[in-house]
Amino acid sequence: MKLDVLLLMLLSLLFFGFGICFGQVSVIHLNSEWNADNSVDISKLKECKTENITICHDPDAKKKYNIISVPTIIILDEGVEVKRYVANIMMQLEISAKEIQKEVDKIMLKKFE
Repeated sequence: MKLDVLLLMLLSLLFFGFGICFGQVSVIHLNSEWNADNSVDISKLKECKTENITICHDPDAKKKYNIISVPTIIILDEGVEVKRYVANIMMQLEISAKEIQKEVDKIMLKKFE
């Protein structure tokens, strides 16, 4: 019985203490100060790392992520882009944080298939 408890603790450390062993999902929100009113709040997303980048403060990000309009949201799985949401002609995203979370959840579920 003690071996079972030890094994359970070890597995818990692997999955939760050191991050999910299958890789990290990241959500990056890129915008500009002049368009801050059209941002999407990604701070409450779960099961992923989130990052907000203001491209006027990080000009290299525009080139690195190939940004053509703001705001743009990019979902990465283990550093590879899997989904991109770009602003419409009114410089607004037509996506909610809830819909982004659904996409993150789909990516995470695929890791267990």
